Amino acid sequence: MRTIAVTLATVFMLLMTAATVVAVEPVPLPDFQLTAADGSVIKSAALPTQGNWLIVYVQPRNQFSDNLLKLFKKDQYPALAQHAVIIVSGSTDDMKAAQVRFPELALATWYADTDKSAFGLMKLTGAPMILGIKQHTIAWSLSGILADVNVAKSILNTWLAG
Repeated sequence: MRTIAVTLATVFMLLMTAATVVAVEPVPLPDFQLTAADGSVIKSAALPTQGNWLIVYVQPRNQFSDNLLKLFKKDQYPALAQHAVIIVSGSTDDMKAAQVRFPELALATWYADTDKSAFGLMKLTGAPMILGIKQHTIAWSLSGILADVNVAKSILNTWLAG
């Protein structure tokens, strides 16, 4: 009986993990605009074009988004901050407040999606969401937080090393 319970729990955890990672048909990053901390507007075409990098889309003052950003410790994700664009769905003040709350991500590039157009044009389904980007193409997405942080660490670090 205990073996069945352990097996069912393992299958459930694997299903929970698999349900949040979405393999997408690679699609070009759409054209959208974001706002920097100084109020300047940048176009998605100005986002990184070299190597593998991440878009991390979060909601301000949202428990799930905060929990995801708290996971990104430098010792666990050594290359993440330098290869991440963090987009906060909200005002530049919301984005600045998030930057202050997550100093481990000071080297990341931060923008605000003030009109939520990036959310719609990238066809995101919620937040937090992580997109794997290569050559301005969305290669994969991860919605929410994986139940197993070691799996998440492996996915992200392997992608960034890529």
